Amino acid sequence: MKPRGVFVTAKGFIAESAAGGVQLCTREYVRVLEGAGVELEIVTFEFDQRLSTRAARQVNSSPYFRPFAPDLPDRVLAAAREADFVFLNQVTLAGLAAKLRGSLPAGCRIVLLSHGAEITDLAHAARVRRYAPLSARMRPTPSIALGLVLADERNAREEIDLVVNLSSFDRDLEHWFGVRQSIWLPRIVEPAPLAPEVAAGRLGFVGTLDHAPNLEGLVLVLEALEAIQAPVEARIVSGSHEVARWLAARFPAVTILGALDDMALQEEARSWTGFLHPIFCAARGCSTKLAQAMAWGCPIVTTPEGRRGYRWRDGGLLEADTPRAFADLCVGLLRPDARARAAEAVQAAARTSPTLAEVAAEMRRGLGLAAAGQATSDHPA
Repeated sequence: MKPRGVFVTAKGFIAESAAGGVQLCTREYVRVLEGAGVELEIVTFEFDQRLSTRAARQVNSSPYFRPFAPDLPDRVLAAAREADFVFLNQVTLAGLAAKLRGSLPAGCRIVLLSHGAEITDLAHAARVRRYAPLSARMRPTPSIALGLVLADERNAREEIDLVVNLSSFDRDLEHWFGVRQSIWLPRIVEPAPLAPEVAAGRLGFVGTLDHAPNLEGLVLVLEALEAIQAPVEARIVSGSHEVARWLAARFPAVTILGALDDMALQEEARSWTGFLHPIFCAARGCSTKLAQAMAWGCPIVTTPEGRRGYRWRDGGLLEADTPRAFADLCVGLLRPDARARAAEAVQAAARTSPTLAEVAAEMRRGLGLAAAGQATSDHPA
């Protein structure tokens, strides 16, 4: 008999039409769990929008504070009567575990499917907001908000049996929080190369600009490109309109494209000399946009922190440790031979990244299930 799991997620995170990083990672978690042989029942919820909750968030902006409506624990317990696992999608659901533990079937394990700890990027937002128009929720003050979130992260994990992470950094951070078992699974890249029609010097960026590590890295690289008078154009695909206008006003080389649908984005990416993915700090989770660029076979310039969460056997990406070195790699791609070599290396990395079946096998091991085809108990130890 297949192991049974209840997958708890915000309704907007599971929508097939949504293409944000959270939605992509949510759907990948579902695919991996089903590939691991777990029979899933999905329970969705809406965020707590009661007037009392909205008012209280003016003095406590922690995302762990009343994240779900009060009826969610009962709905999850009703679905989990014969479950082997309860999977909580995103870390702010960790506090739900304490409300479930005493009423779950014997042996049922609570697994947190992390997209990265909240404290990680909140700490970067508190720093970057000093010089960039970053609207991070840090009420009543950044110092108090940071303290509340850190305490919430630690306390909410008391009843968590396993955390599955998107990167090795997140895995280690969960161990620091005191989680007994924490693993990370690499991202899945499914090659779908684009036929390039390159416009020399056109560099592309895709991402959320009000995400502090993205914005900081992009600003640092644009400053470095400007300092060496690089003959390039940075074309920004993002729905973060306010920050995008700020960037365009500050850097003449920036062209803002706004949000693009999948077809328009692919057509735009065909013209890029290279794909920019500059992150110079340890950020939460991983970037799903990197998997997309790798699948396209586009030359990618990134950093060791930027490629977190990915693994491959052959090839690789162009990586730099400093903004100036990053800018030099971008300029190097103006040479057709260098761009061709970089594209070949990306395509090799995409081909040799872990497959869905391989990641699903890692998930089975992490869940304590027997290898596919072997007998397993209904309630693994």
